[in-house]
Amino acid sequence: MAEEDSGTIPIDIVGDVVCPTCFMGLRLVNAVVTSVPGLAVDIRWFPYQIDQDIPPGGMDRQEYLVKKFGADKVEETLAKMAASAEEFGVALALDRIQRQPNTLDAHRLIRMAYGTGLQPQIAERLFQAFFLHGQDIGDRGVLLGIAAKARMDVGAVEAIFNEGQDVQPLLDELAAIRGAGVDEVPRFTFAGKEDIIGLKPADIFADALFNAIEEG
Repeated sequence: MAEEDSGTIPIDIVGDVVCPTCFMGLRLVNAVVTSVPGLAVDIRWFPYQIDQDIPPGGMDRQEYLVKKFGADKVEETLAKMAASAEEFGVALALDRIQRQPNTLDAHRLIRMAYGTGLQPQIAERLFQAFFLHGQDIGDRGVLLGIAAKARMDVGAVEAIFNEGQDVQPLLDELAAIRGAGVDEVPRFTFAGKEDIIGLKPADIFADALFNAIEEG
């Protein structure tokens, strides 16, 4: 990665785009950042797959939920997800999700946006597509549509998807992140120094950001 400008604060997020707390975490970081007028930050996304064994084509959502949480816990789990998101003013459309995707291609798309300034927007669009519109973000057509809306070069994105030369570097990155001991997401690192694991109150994020500003 390129070196940061001296006045720019890097904020690294490790997460998965089918993780509702990662979605809320990205929203929270953006809210805290925008509360400081004129602050320059570089929000960088690092990949994590909560469920690495989902088939490349994804699987039936209900089957996935039953397998992961147990048939008697699905309704309660979804209700807790929805209630948590409502605290952030987000109404998750969990009943619209029909497929549980393998998120490798979604992370590939985010990775393609390194250095363009579009990473946070691509991640946000992926979260919205999955949690608000019930779209299958493992589907290449959906991913190319997201790339187009973000004004990425869709032809170049499609070529990278088809060529597949980016897959092994991404798999290596995923393995390295797990190998570094990351076993819970979301994970936030402010200016390479202060880590926040999981979704915490806004003032904790604000404190981490202001500490980074002061030390910068």
